[in-house]
Amino acid sequence: MKHQRKEGKARKLNRKQVLDLHARGFSAPEIAQQQGVAHSTVWRFLERMKPEIGAVEIFKQNRADVLARIQAKSLDAQERIIDTLDDGLLAALTPSQKSSMLIALNAQSGTAFDKERLERGQSTANISTISRMIDNQVSTLFKRAVIQKMEAKPVKVNADEETQSK
Repeated sequence: MKHQRKEGKARKLNRKQVLDLHARGFSAPEIAQQQGVAHSTVWRFLERMKPEIGAVEIFKQNRADVLARIQAKSLDAQERIIDTLDDGLLAALTPSQKSSMLIALNAQSGTAFDKERLERGQSTANISTISRMIDNQVSTLFKRAVIQKMEAKPVKVNADEETQSK
C-alpha cells in the first residue's frame, strides 16, 4: 500500500516581505509565523538568497567605486571611438551618427560622475537646487491655501457691532 500524502493548503512565501523582515532583524521562526509557513521553509529560502543578499550589500558598500569604474570605462570607450574615427570609420559614419554616439557616451559619463559624487557625499549643488524647488512649491501651496480660505469665508459685518463701536 502506497503512503498517501496529506492534502494541505498550498502556502507561498511573500519573498519581498521575507527579505524585508530579515533585513529588519526578524528571525526565521518569527518570519515563518507571520507568513504562516514552517520556519524551515523560511530558513531554506534565506539560505538560497544569501549570495544575492551578500552581493547587494557589497555593491551598496562600494557603489561609489563601481560608478567611478563605469565612468572610467565610458571615457575609455569615448577615447577609443574618437581614435578610430581616422581609421576609415570616419567615412562610414554620418555626422549625425558620430554626434549621437558621442552625446550618448558623454551623457552616460556625466550621469555616472554625478552619481559617484552623490555617493561620496561631495555633491551639494544638486541637493540645494532640489531643496529650493521644494521650498518654493511648499510656499506656493501655502499661499494658495490661505487665499482659498479667505475667498471661501466672506467677512460679514454685524450691524449691532458697528453701532456699539460708534
